[in-house]
Amino acid sequence: MKKKVIRKGDFLLLDTTIKRITLRVDMHELSLTKNILDLALQNAGEKRILRVNLQVGQFSDEREESIQFYWNDLAKDTLAQDANLHFQRVSAELKCLECGTIFHPEDEMSLCPHCFSHRLKLLSGDDVRLDSIDVE
Repeated sequence: MKKKVIRKGDFLLLDTTIKRITLRVDMHELSLTKNILDLALQNAGEKRILRVNLQVGQFSDEREESIQFYWNDLAKDTLAQDANLHFQRVSAELKCLECGTIFHPEDEMSLCPHCFSHRLKLLSGDDVRLDSIDVE
């Protein structure tokens, strides 16, 4: 098997390095899904979980397909085994560091709608949150 080498400045990147980076991202989604499952089970008590409602921020890097994949495996033999995951996309919230305006951007390249500054701070919208669970 031939390894592909990519030269970038003084750095050498091998395919195996790129695969490790991808695996690290997937591992993050695994631990995120485990945390969501643990929270859902804690809040359900002894009741069977029917549906888990998640809010996914506009700028979140987490992939819904990966969360669903890990959920299917982690939830086996628990009260959440047959629960459906419902993903709702939510807008990000930014604050202008020039004028203090707080707004919801249309895309990643937004400027402040009041003063048109590009100096912005992300307040929310780059995460995944457990919104609610429906139980039996």
